[in-house]
Amino acid sequence: MAYLGASPLASFASPSKDTFSGNNSTTAFTMGQSVGDPNQIEVFVDNVRQEPTSAYTVNGTTLSFTGTPATGTNNIYVIHKQGVIGNGLLPTSGRDSDRVGSLTVDGASTLTGNITTSGNISATSGSITAGGALSGVTTLTTSSTATIGGAATIGGDTAITGNLRSDTSADGIQIDATDGSASNAGDLILLDGTDGSATNAGSSLLYEDGTGDPADYFNNNIKFSGDVKIGSATITEDTTNNQLKINDQVVSFGKAVIGSTQIVASDTFKGATDSVLLDFNSFQNFIITLDGNITLANPTTENVGQSGIIVAIQDGSGSRSLTLASDYESVGGGGITLSTGANAVDILPYMVVAANRIAIGAPQLAFA
Repeated sequence: MAYLGASPLASFASPSKDTFSGNNSTTAFTMGQSVGDPNQIEVFVDNVRQEPTSAYTVNGTTLSFTGTPATGTNNIYVIHKQGVIGNGLLPTSGRDSDRVGSLTVDGASTLTGNITTSGNISATSGSITAGGALSGVTTLTTSSTATIGGAATIGGDTAITGNLRSDTSADGIQIDATDGSASNAGDLILLDGTDGSATNAGSSLLYEDGTGDPADYFNNNIKFSGDVKIGSATITEDTTNNQLKINDQVVSFGKAVIGSTQIVASDTFKGATDSVLLDFNSFQNFIITLDGNITLANPTTENVGQSGIIVAIQDGSGSRSLTLASDYESVGGGGITLSTGANAVDILPYMVVAANRIAIGAPQLAFA
């Protein structure tokens, strides 16, 4: 039949009895049922009824005497006037609130509103579907799927054995920093490798090519909507001029415009005598102080298109000569004649025109 207000208690009452033995010492005894009020039970010691509150108190299943019962076998007994079998209210359609201590679902469970709990929710063999928000859950366990239509607030770590993904192509997964700003999330995102080590994450970060086929890694463009910071450098986009800027220095597409002084590596030979081997991989320019007659030996590190200068400095005696090995070519094949004065400075330009061919320009002599 229909009821106005809450449905009646879904329970039945049946009296029950607890029996204890006194030892002239123990004052607290554990009853078989929880009791909320001393007047709900009748307590007898040696067949003498005790006065509620004055002679004893209750706290759940604990019966506590204010005095010490005498020694005897089963000389204490408690009559429960109402033993409750089953508790709670029958849930009815349209109820706004029902208190559930523990919710265990063996099949599928669908809730169209919000779920708020301070305990656990467990679906042992099915799925959990919440149409609204899910909050305050200590542990959410499901052997199938958990679908949440609203927001989910999780206070601890979240372990996912499957994939973490958006269910539509238009949505995304956002990781916010502690202040709610995604722009400040740099030190919050940790990519772990399969062995749990963040240093082994190289093959765990996957960019798909837009077709949904994750067969290749990094096979599509990586796009950033704002500035990119690498250490102390900031890379920005100048969309007006179709340029990139690194710390406000312009790098255009297809060519580089260098906005400040650039210093190339130079190798310095002091006290050079006999054979000198130049390292073109490590250095662009070379400064050689001649303490004797020298020969530039054939190198193995030259790079086609590489150019620079060779500075030859006479020592305090002067008149030192420079001889070229076969890979070095001079103007007209006549070799190189240096200044002969003491401490004279000459500059020779060079360019690598092909493998084993280094063209030496005419020397500029006697800088002073």
